[in-house]
Amino acid sequence: MTIARVRGTLVASLRSDGVKQPRFLLVEECDQAGAGKGEFLVALDLVGAERGHLVLLTQGSSCRWTYATDDKPIDTLIVAIVDSIDQGNVDVWKQY
Repeated sequence: MTIARVRGTLVASLRSDGVKQPRFLLVEECDQAGAGKGEFLVALDLVGAERGHLVLLTQGSSCRWTYATDDKPIDTLIVAIVDSIDQGNVDVWKQY
């Protein structure tokens, strides 16, 4: 899994993925403290993430294991909104 921050949205009215009512978000890969790495991806959002949220991404064939994405050509999926990150008993990031 990869940590990323939601930076924006992506709208594509003509698609061949077959996902009903998809919500694609532009995300930037981050380190464990939430600092951006300058690497951007487009991810299908199934959890309701908003701009600025830190999220967990999954990539590859595991993205096609949900009911919404079963056998669809999806490569990056937002699977969680991060609440906090603890590294060595030190909070390095908190949502609120």
